[in-house]
Amino acid sequence: MTELNDNMDFEQAYAALREIVTQLEDPKNKIEDTIALYEKACRLVLLCRRKLDDARMQITDVNERIKKLKSSGTNVFED
Repeated sequence: MTELNDNMDFEQAYAALREIVTQLEDPKNKIEDTIALYEKACRLVLLCRRKLDDARMQITDVNERIKKLKSSGTNVFED
């Protein structure tokens, strides 16, 4: 299983989450294992949300800069 850490990118975290969901679906799991997997899944969900929120903020920032450039009449393709 992938080592969980805050340096994971979204794709790594999402892949690890999918792997855990697959493991959670195994009816042979002991309750202790299921709880541990659930805890890891929750941490990965939070990490994915944070990464998505960061991406959303970056997109919003870019859109705001484009609006400012448009309203100032600046050619966005000038160097």
